Amino acid sequence: MNNSLHSQISSSTATSCKVKTARDESVGSIKDIMINTSTGQVDYVVLKVDEGFLNLGSKLLALPFESFEFNPKQDDVIIVKEIKETLENAPGFDEDNWPSGPQAEFIHDMRTFYSEESRSLYGRYDHVNRSYYNDEDRFDMQSTQIRDRQSGDGFLEMDHRGQRQSDIRRGGDPLL
Repeated sequence: MNNSLHSQISSSTATSCKVKTARDESVGSIKDIMINTSTGQVDYVVLKVDEGFLNLGSKLLALPFESFEFNPKQDDVIIVKEIKETLENAPGFDEDNWPSGPQAEFIHDMRTFYSEESRSLYGRYDHVNRSYYNDEDRFDMQSTQIRDRQSGDGFLEMDHRGQRQSDIRRGGDPLL
């Protein structure tokens, strides 16, 4: 697995990797990846915690996919970005008692725990900037511009007073 060249990882590769903290402490391994068959998105990743980590036993934790980082320098290691205290109190379940039935409430509770809302209604969630974006929106993170998809020409400037798009095109001409 060479993540510097690819932006995908197979589920079999992910489940064969060791999961560690950013401080190189062994946490466990990825047991499974739960995919929503309606949206095609990863609902959550099931992390199997090592017996000795935080005295959690062999608990299974549900984490958002965004809680993991892939290290191109170590092909067999996945970094969990959550701190120990978060993992200690994280929603989880036993090996013999996986969540069953409708998953919406379980997923909502899990995402709320990690301060992340559901992504399905608003697009994808940018964990770093804690905001939603849609693949079709061309948000230029380096500046404060959003591509105007309706007219197809130019950018709209961000109005920082209310963190919303302004009605002024580049150069100051009002949009009609």
